[in-house]
Amino acid sequence: MMPSIGAPHERKATLYLPCQALKIGKGLVRIDDQNFHLFDENIPLNITDTKLSIGFTLSDETASEDTFLTPQQAVITLSTDNVDSEMYLYPNLIDGKVYEVNVPLAKVSKLLLSQEKIHITVISGDPIDASLNAILKAGTLNPSFKLRAEKSIDFPLRFGVKDEIHHIFRQDPKNLPGFISSNFVFLLLLSLLVLFLAWNYFDAANINNSGKFNPVVYIFLGSVLAFEYFFFDYYCGTSIFKSLKRFTITGIFTLYFGSKALQDMYKLRLQNLR
Repeated sequence: MMPSIGAPHERKATLYLPCQALKIGKGLVRIDDQNFHLFDENIPLNITDTKLSIGFTLSDETASEDTFLTPQQAVITLSTDNVDSEMYLYPNLIDGKVYEVNVPLAKVSKLLLSQEKIHITVISGDPIDASLNAILKAGTLNPSFKLRAEKSIDFPLRFGVKDEIHHIFRQDPKNLPGFISSNFVFLLLLSLLVLFLAWNYFDAANINNSGKFNPVVYIFLGSVLAFEYFFFDYYCGTSIFKSLKRFTITGIFTLYFGSKALQDMYKLRLQNLR
């Protein structure tokens, strides 16, 4: 039978006299087929055990054990000294005398079963008769070493020192040797010179008429060179916001003077002075 809360029993209209001191009259702990006295301080729990049963009666210390008292509520707690945790079992009242609860050991908290001692305590309460309010210490369950090892729990580390974080920064990118970069720039300039000579040789462009260009053409070419410089400067580490500001301002002049330069080039083409 699983632990459950027993239905409140009815009380007859009887005159109640407060008891002097509530006590546990008779008590029994049954583990599978083995019986132990409720006040035994060394009740073994083995890894092969499956069921825990606890039964007891309540009586007045000044009266005989055959005098039964039945508070409205009775609770059994299982607790341990090393863990701030308790398990509550709610027994049923049988025949108006005996409180009994049955629980599978698999339902008992691992936090408790992993400890050396589990204390059994009976807590009673009654809203009508305050003399029935009591906390009564009973016996102790002793889980075996194998049972404790099986139910052992590794608690996570909280609010402790964390492992040091090591961040490995990437190494700076490797650049080509200086002489390769210099030779590459030299080849670019040489290619540009060859391009101008080829234009002049094949009459693709009349360089001799360059003096007849409107000054806006040279301003346009200067703005294009400025763009090239801004890109190079951004690559070298200039802020992107500063670079965008440069591009915006220079772009306005480039559009204006570019339009004028194309008009001037068109007039030279009409005069065959390109």
